[in-house]
Amino acid sequence: MVIRSKILIFSLFVFSNTIVTGQGAYTLESCETSLGNNIPTFFQKYFQCVDIKLSESGQYVNLYYKGKAPYESWYYEDGHPNHIDWYSQGQGYFLIPNAYIIENDYVISIPVNPDPRPGLVIDGDAVDGNVGNNNYEYPMGSVGSALNGVNMFNPCASPPDVIEDEALCFDLYNAHPAGPSGIYHYHTNSSGPLEVLEYKGLITNTTPGTGEVEVFGIMCDGVLVLGCTELDGSAPNESDWDAQNGHVHNMVDEEGVLHFTDRYHTHICYDEITENDTDGNGYQEHEFTPEISYYKTPGMGQSYDRCGAMSEPFEPDGELAVDFAAISTFFSLYKNYPNPFNPITSLRYDLPEEAQVILTVYDLMGREVTQLVNTTQEAGYKSVQWDATDNFGNPVSAGIYLYQIRAGEFVQTKKMVLLK
Repeated sequence: MVIRSKILIFSLFVFSNTIVTGQGAYTLESCETSLGNNIPTFFQKYFQCVDIKLSESGQYVNLYYKGKAPYESWYYEDGHPNHIDWYSQGQGYFLIPNAYIIENDYVISIPVNPDPRPGLVIDGDAVDGNVGNNNYEYPMGSVGSALNGVNMFNPCASPPDVIEDEALCFDLYNAHPAGPSGIYHYHTNSSGPLEVLEYKGLITNTTPGTGEVEVFGIMCDGVLVLGCTELDGSAPNESDWDAQNGHVHNMVDEEGVLHFTDRYHTHICYDEITENDTDGNGYQEHEFTPEISYYKTPGMGQSYDRCGAMSEPFEPDGELAVDFAAISTFFSLYKNYPNPFNPITSLRYDLPEEAQVILTVYDLMGREVTQLVNTTQEAGYKSVQWDATDNFGNPVSAGIYLYQIRAGEFVQTKKMVLLK
């Protein structure tokens, strides 16, 4: 999807557990998204095409998803609006016969405060790409959700297949169905989740390895899956990575918001799929979603406290989590991102109530450059992009600019830097 400047990008909050696509293409714009107003801000900020509620005790996030791809794939059946014809991506690539994307109902109940396994060591013996030789492996099948509601599988291929060979039947988004079952999924990195970040105005580059911020999704036990950046866009410190490129620290985004304290997460960051140790952490390269479950999930029906996708949540949705759009409590104007920028940056703000909103860009002399918003808006999380042009569409010169929001009696101004 191409995001055009000066067009508001609204998060869609639709109160339904069922994705209805009608006759049109299934996209980030047409999919239905329902985000409970009391769920952690990480889920409110980063997810699309899913239904997320807090459980009745508040101890679990119930994340419902359909496993459909909001983009084109040759694994959609002929005649589907999202279908494209297969073509080889290189030597050895092949199309899985009679395998098509099928919509299903999934839910993972993610602990809000997950409990680490005591004394767990995730080394090369634990992370070997083989099935069934460690009690703490994620079970085969769906063990997480990407930002766009696509399944994330564990990194093991069904025996006797090898995951590196299985990658040769991926589509253009590094995904495929699990044979004729139609369970479409990622094992590895993909531009699909990064397109969600682009859609929400958080990044401009969706090529894995080059995104300003790279978040792919979350595992059922609460492990975050990132790419080649930390949540704030900085480069990760690889010196403390374990065998599945994981480590523990606070998860702070590019605006300085703390989303998780001491949260284990992994990085899917690589140039090529190989069994060699290319990042120098002492283990063979791990280019796939986590194999070992770092956190315990007691009582969810899997041996050794392992979790997986379910048909019903571990604990029912709480009443406060049903049929509410995600709404901030306060008026807020955030730092633009990226900053400095060239030539596009995103401006985000929160509205706790309906208001007449005016968002204006000024130069340092206080002269109006362009007006990005001038309309009445409903409460919610909002985002708009500026492409460094004035009211007449002419490019502006490099320098410092001010952007100001007026929403009811709320007024706030921030600075941004345009580089050329």
